[in-house]
Amino acid sequence: MLPAWAVHFKKTLSETSLLTWFAWAGFLAYAYAFVASVSPEWFHPDWVTDDSLQQVFPFHRVLHPELFEGDFITRMMVCYLAPLHYWISWGITWLTQDPVMMGHWVMLLQVLGAVGFLFLAVRHAAGTVPALFAVTWLLHTRHVMQRMTGGLPRGWSPTVLAAFLYFVISGNHWGVIATLVVGCLIHTPSTLIAALAYGLYLVWNVAMPATRKEFLPHLKRLLVVSPLCALLALSVVRMPEEVGSMATLEQATHMPEFQRKGGRFPFLPMNPIEREVRSFGFQSFVGRFYQPWRVVERNMAEVVLGLTALLLLLGVWRGRAFVPKSVWCFFIATMAVYFASRPLAFRLYVPDRHLQIPLAFFFITAFTIGFWRLFAVREDLPIGSAQWKAPIRLKRHWKSVMALCLVGALVYTGSGNGLYGKMNFNWWRTKRGEVWTWMKGNTPLKSVVAGHPTWIDPVMLYGARQGYVTTETAHPFYDGYYAEMKRRTFIALEMHYAASWDKVLESSQAEHIDYLVFERSKFRPQALSRAKYFEPFGPVMAEVRSRDPNDFIYFSLPETPRTEAFPALVYVDGLSKVVDLNLLRLNRAE
Repeated sequence: MLPAWAVHFKKTLSETSLLTWFAWAGFLAYAYAFVASVSPEWFHPDWVTDDSLQQVFPFHRVLHPELFEGDFITRMMVCYLAPLHYWISWGITWLTQDPVMMGHWVMLLQVLGAVGFLFLAVRHAAGTVPALFAVTWLLHTRHVMQRMTGGLPRGWSPTVLAAFLYFVISGNHWGVIATLVVGCLIHTPSTLIAALAYGLYLVWNVAMPATRKEFLPHLKRLLVVSPLCALLALSVVRMPEEVGSMATLEQATHMPEFQRKGGRFPFLPMNPIEREVRSFGFQSFVGRFYQPWRVVERNMAEVVLGLTALLLLLGVWRGRAFVPKSVWCFFIATMAVYFASRPLAFRLYVPDRHLQIPLAFFFITAFTIGFWRLFAVREDLPIGSAQWKAPIRLKRHWKSVMALCLVGALVYTGSGNGLYGKMNFNWWRTKRGEVWTWMKGNTPLKSVVAGHPTWIDPVMLYGARQGYVTTETAHPFYDGYYAEMKRRTFIALEMHYAASWDKVLESSQAEHIDYLVFERSKFRPQALSRAKYFEPFGPVMAEVRSRDPNDFIYFSLPETPRTEAFPALVYVDGLSKVVDLNLLRLNRAE
């Protein structure tokens, strides 16, 4: 006799329709294609995304606690890591013994969380077939999926939003509360949208006499929990005193670092709202990785908004919840936070980030559930957020299936097969030669390395050594931190393009710098004549361009390391030259 679980499994198989099996086959086939499109970069120990250079390297301290000790940059980068993300990453780093591989495993958790919760949300509201369509659509939306590349803190946003949608659609109010609490500790910006959406949903239902009694206790619970969530969020975003205060929009307006002409973070002046919404709000339908027909690209926003309005109006006219009220509240909250983030930038994060992922989840959820329900048989249509329990068979639901096929055709017309690019895996260990591998294996653990700030970006992650200042970590958002980074950037550029070793040794001794890395390509005649860097460092680079092409200490370096004439040149390859400044100081003293 079969055990109970086997009997249940056999019954489930026998009751599963051919349509459901077909949907599973389609999802698994696309999931396989998705994984293949990011192989071998995903789970390769050399590959990361560019932001990993600033947000992953601190986890070297799991293996070497004394590494980066007292380093201001490391302290700042850790401040960007929400506590729950930090400890999850810490534990996985301890298990894998490699911060880079940790990023790949965290990314897997983020992908599974987003896909799993979205599947549960849509299945609860419409059934298994539309749920499989929705998660396939999510994998197809490259702009969302690549935000999870590298297992960075931002990658938890899809999981938080998908979890919220599942719990609110299924009516699990304690699950929503748990999501808000956890979200405050792992990705605060997304949690803000979820909290506002939940509040709007509860107020909406409390305002309706028919649902007031049911939802009033939940609204009271949210009001009680909100101060706790606010305190958690504030504790997460609070910075140490030496970091300073975040730049206001007014301050940023006068900072060259934020200007579109020459700034490191070209955010200002802000894009017009219409352009920003078009660029970031419809990426589940059309994006820059695929070039659709111009008529499609130009009119996709209007088509999508028209279909969204159609779902809303038909739901009102026919008195049926084609798209759950909670999903509409999610849309309203998304737009409210986006509009609030523009005058409050950067205190509410970068405005366009509030459109990219949340609106993708809104459209995927609303269109999948809405168009499936629109053509559903009346007795199968759930009321409110009741779970969909009717078996899905093609003979009964062919209209709903055709509706989703048309949605899929619209998505394909705007964005192709969705498998373009390398998912933002744009950095690898040897992208700038073997210098960082050499640095990690041949220099003291607490060495400080300087050089052109952009060239030495990988030194902390791949070299596991302190970078004096790098372009990736020289953020201008906090005044105290940036004042120090700006000071260091001037010094680093002057050292890299110095005309005198005496000046280099003087600066290195005062700044406790041990190694100076020269980027060889920067000293080619054409590169020197066009030398530039982000503002406000234009005057330094203008001085470089005005000098005699031979007036740089770089040209005093031989092509072979550790020669008798220049023993302090300790590493040379086709891309870099590394000088041991302590050894150089000792040799010159002798």
